Amino acid sequence: MIPETLDALIRAGADALQTTCGLTVTAAHVSLVHHGSLTFPSLGELRIRNGALQKVNLGCDTALVGQLAGRAGGADRRSGIEVLAARVLSNLIEEMEGRRPRGAVENLAVAPITLYTRGQRTFGLRLETDAGRLFLLAEIPSKIELEEAKNSDFLSGMIGTYLPRDWMTRERFESGGVIDNFLVFVRKVEADLYLEVPDGSDAAGVRGAILLGAGSVDGCRALKLCVDLADTDLPAPSRGDVIRATVGLEDRSFSFDLSYLGEAEHPLEMGSRLPCAWFAVPDHIAIRQRRRSFRLPPLEPVMAELECASGRCLDSPWGDREVGHVRSTGRVKDLSFDGARIVLPQTVDDPALEAGNRIRCHLHLPGEVEPVVVSAMIRRVTLSLADRNEWQRDVGLEFQVTGADDRAAVARIREFVLAIQRNRLARRVDLSVARQW
Repeated sequence: MIPETLDALIRAGADALQTTCGLTVTAAHVSLVHHGSLTFPSLGELRIRNGALQKVNLGCDTALVGQLAGRAGGADRRSGIEVLAARVLSNLIEEMEGRRPRGAVENLAVAPITLYTRGQRTFGLRLETDAGRLFLLAEIPSKIELEEAKNSDFLSGMIGTYLPRDWMTRERFESGGVIDNFLVFVRKVEADLYLEVPDGSDAAGVRGAILLGAGSVDGCRALKLCVDLADTDLPAPSRGDVIRATVGLEDRSFSFDLSYLGEAEHPLEMGSRLPCAWFAVPDHIAIRQRRRSFRLPPLEPVMAELECASGRCLDSPWGDREVGHVRSTGRVKDLSFDGARIVLPQTVDDPALEAGNRIRCHLHLPGEVEPVVVSAMIRRVTLSLADRNEWQRDVGLEFQVTGADDRAAVARIREFVLAIQRNRLARRVDLSVARQW
């Protein structure tokens, strides 16, 4: 579905340039955008509901901006932008998968803006014409994200079809047929893979990837992964280098070694190419718990506030940094002895909420007058679909014990988690009909 959505974006932009500006696209380019901040030459945003995309940023270079008013038939530059953006949106909605998708053009402005990208399925498109370039930036949801947003049984059906019944109790997959079925599952649900790319020392950088298909390289069975290993600050791998890959599913983590076989491409519309790489099919897959301790969703809503130093992390253990503090309010999705997952609105986009930053988490537990305040390290920040139309920001926290106050807070959180567990166990066992011994 991701390549098909990219094709739809290319066609939508090319048709809009032709019909509104009389410009023919001479070349199209697609790139993967890594996690971080990005300066984007914005024209506006396309907001879409009930479709496979929720937002597309639209931009162009100065050469094209100067010609929009005359070519698009508007009275001035702004009206020219409106005409072009509206046509791109109309083309997208016409082709987009979804239940009667609709949309609107917002935030029209010819000015550079700073965008924060999560680097997972974030794509930049550049359409070149003789009069300038049009840019599109989109984060494309995976098949599994879209289906989960619809509360469908898609995932359970795919698990029942392609994974062994006892997959949750296994420690590894070794059979070729089981591994092949697992890889088909990963491809069909468009699961996120994380590649640990060596940086030339003992450390490694993580890059997101998507499994697009399989093939053969020099007689070796191979997997084609959508990943750009050349466009990175990490050294490019050589043939035969082993890269560790992980895939998460429910509370299990599947990890396996992939042998690098070389660069690849995936063809898209108008001669554009999606950067990819070939890897040998793994001979075994290890299965582990994703977390050190179990996590449980609260029985009733629990609000949380994440306190950050404005614009950066709380990196002073002595509390002596004279900076303003910002609190972002969300809700607790699940909680464990040593961590939590907090869901924030997508509008919360503080740059300090990045993996590796230290914050303070204020948990408003039921029945408590004062919140439980604990230090935490941000381990993961991702976007997910709250429903078909709305995004949410998921922040994974690992609690940190830096003193007596943190130790007391973690102990209180532990008691709260154990109370949830006892309540759930009591629901499973009807003690009122237990036989007297």
